[in-house]
Amino acid sequence: MGQVKIDTQSKSVSIPKWLFFNKKIPFSQIKKKAGSIDTSGGSKVFKLTLAGDFGEQEISFDDYESYITFVYEYQKAQMGN
Repeated sequence: MGQVKIDTQSKSVSIPKWLFFNKKIPFSQIKKKAGSIDTSGGSKVFKLTLAGDFGEQEISFDDYESYITFVYEYQKAQMGN
């Protein structure tokens, strides 16, 4: 799992994909966010699903700190729009 980032210059979420490629989702296309915790593998995996014009994109985080940091950075970037 790569590192998901908020790109404030292009006002998008940058999600790492295969090798060097990133999927960028503009803030304007994100219509819904839903969070969940998956404990089926014995450890907690925090998941965030983004939905909108692009379909659905699920992002997984290994720990709560990285999950909440992403949510905080996303909200902070949204307020800057």
